[in-house]
Amino acid sequence: MGEHAINLLGNLWQSLLSLVKIVLQSRWCTALPVSFDHRDELLILANGPSLSRTVTEAADFVRGKTLLAVNFCVTSPMFEQLRPELYLIADPLFWIVPEKRVQLFQTLAEKTMWEMNLFIPARALKNRLWQPLLASNRHIHIYIYNTTPIEGFQWFCNALFRRGWGVPRPHNVLIPAIAVGLRLPFRKIYLAGADHSWLPEISVTDDNVVLMHQRHFYDRDHSKAETVSQENLHSARLYTILYHMYVAFKSYFVLEAYSQALHKEIINVTPGSYIDAFKRMKVGKS
Repeated sequence: MGEHAINLLGNLWQSLLSLVKIVLQSRWCTALPVSFDHRDELLILANGPSLSRTVTEAADFVRGKTLLAVNFCVTSPMFEQLRPELYLIADPLFWIVPEKRVQLFQTLAEKTMWEMNLFIPARALKNRLWQPLLASNRHIHIYIYNTTPIEGFQWFCNALFRRGWGVPRPHNVLIPAIAVGLRLPFRKIYLAGADHSWLPEISVTDDNVVLMHQRHFYDRDHSKAETVSQENLHSARLYTILYHMYVAFKSYFVLEAYSQALHKEIINVTPGSYIDAFKRMKVGKS
């Protein structure tokens, strides 16, 4: 059997599996916000260590765009400085680890004094413990999105992405953030803080414990190398970490093809980013 036939059968199988996942996991209707201060350009603020530099050196570039923050951005003073109109969370540990849940949602409730749309994975509806933490804040408007992993023929995936029934395999928060952004009216989506420079940060101890130094803009001065927790709270092995990286970087090419089908642009403004799927642009100081 030729390579073309093997790829065809593989895509057919993945497409069929995606349909089954949608039936079992996805919500059919997911509403979207319709009003934005700036409808043409979206800037996604990923949490990589370069974000502080970009925001400081390219302040004029940041202004005049709708901002989307993710995960633990709220723990930084930058959250109140930039007042993002959109916020998206994806880490399943927010539903599993009580300390993370309280740290995120309680801080969001305390700090958000402007109108903000918060995107929550549909799976989070099964856990009600986070909802009372936000109930007192009338400025936060909650929207649900599906994290069902979609694979298969690109045209098939595009059709499902448009309906919001799933996203490329969401092994990090930036993947659903881009996918949700592409469902909104913005013609250009910029990525800042999307360093993804994890490979040099991985080490293995003499006891075969895999450590990874995941630096973020909000903790770069006191972060340290730690084990990577999986959803079952067990520490990930090296092959699992590298596989998740492979899936994530491949998902960006799926999103790039999807954006082209929509006649939209994804532009990476992160200096030194490891992501090789999107057009690059320098902003701020050289």
